[in-house]
Amino acid sequence: MNRFVLTQAELAIILHYLVGEALAIQNTTNDLAVSTEQLQAAEDELYDRGILLRDPFSNQLTITGELALLLEATLQPSTLAILSITEREGTGLPKYFSFTDELIVLNYVDSQGLQTFLELGTLDHVINQIIELTTQPFVAHANLPSTAELTALMPEAEKAALLLIIKEPAAATSQPTSLSWLVAHDSLWLADPHAAKPETTPVQRIDQAQLSDLLHTTILAHLVQQPS
Repeated sequence: MNRFVLTQAELAIILHYLVGEALAIQNTTNDLAVSTEQLQAAEDELYDRGILLRDPFSNQLTITGELALLLEATLQPSTLAILSITEREGTGLPKYFSFTDELIVLNYVDSQGLQTFLELGTLDHVINQIIELTTQPFVAHANLPSTAELTALMPEAEKAALLLIIKEPAAATSQPTSLSWLVAHDSLWLADPHAAKPETTPVQRIDQAQLSDLLHTTILAHLVQQPS
């Protein structure tokens, strides 16, 4: 599977060559205080890594096809899933799963400002990524109730996850579907997405297999072209 890790300056250079987006370079320079010299260094580094290629006939620089496909999927997904994770120390940066007829791409920015684009082969790979990021193996606790209220569990939660799934995100009428769950008392709890009031949202104790099945069914229903 293809994987690319880019600095913000490198991404600005890549977008410039991909879509001719001069503003990407200008905004990078203004927002991140990246100098022209740093942008030139980023371009040189991309060329050395084989991400930028020089056409032998036109002598123009172009992007390697593998990265171009990942970026196009990220910029124009037919379905987009956004995963936000909150832990005790705070909320992390979101992760984006972009689906097209040909590709599934995970992209995210880490705490160092590096942006990763990772090709995922199948929907099962997406589910595995989400499960690994938001849950952990548990030993069943027979003394815990099967249901509770969200407000009662949130102060004890080690981790909470919110997944928004948007079919055809570029369409003006697109409405996200949400799923949320949390880890508390060494158990996994699923919030009722149909609750009328957030303060009284009921949560149900489930296991990883149940969450995996729910994620698979929900995401699959939102894909523009379902896999064969």
